Amino acid sequence: KLKKKSQTIKCAKAVTVKNAVGKKSYKLKSVSKSKFKKYFAVGKSGNITVKKGLKKGTYTVKVNVKAAGDKNYNAFTKTVSVKVKVK
Repeated sequence: KLKKKSQTIKCAKAVTVKNAVGKKSYKLKSVSKSKFKKYFAVGKSGNITVKKGLKKGTYTVKVNVKAAGDKNYNAFTKTVSVKVKVK
């Protein structure tokens, strides 16, 4: 499928976030094979987009998940690893 167009992985399928207080934001931190980082993007809602042209293999994508917090809770960031298999 990646030969023809980009594919999107839903956030709910890739990352489980529990007990987060405040608005959640997502940001791409790194990819296991760093020269392929340009093929991955993480949207505001946490969806991971894999761009077309990526070679076959297994990639570990690290995503920073930030919960903004509120007046009772401080902001908190956690790094989550997601394995992406390209067949």
